[in-house]
Amino acid sequence: MKKLIFWGTLGAGVVAAYMMVKRGAPLSEVVTNTLRNPFGALGNEIHQALSPKQKALNA
Repeated sequence: MKKLIFWGTLGAGVVAAYMMVKRGAPLSEVVTNTLRNPFGALGNEIHQALSPKQKALNA
């Protein structure tokens, strides 16, 4: 069970970091958010990716 939690956390962090870098976030923000809360960072990135208002603001 511990291995599952470890790999899940690691995977969430990697995906969140990739999504932040892809949208152009500064490296310091990527590292801070990903290390502090990998699942929360992933949730925020998915929310921003699916939100039409954010797409309009970032364009």
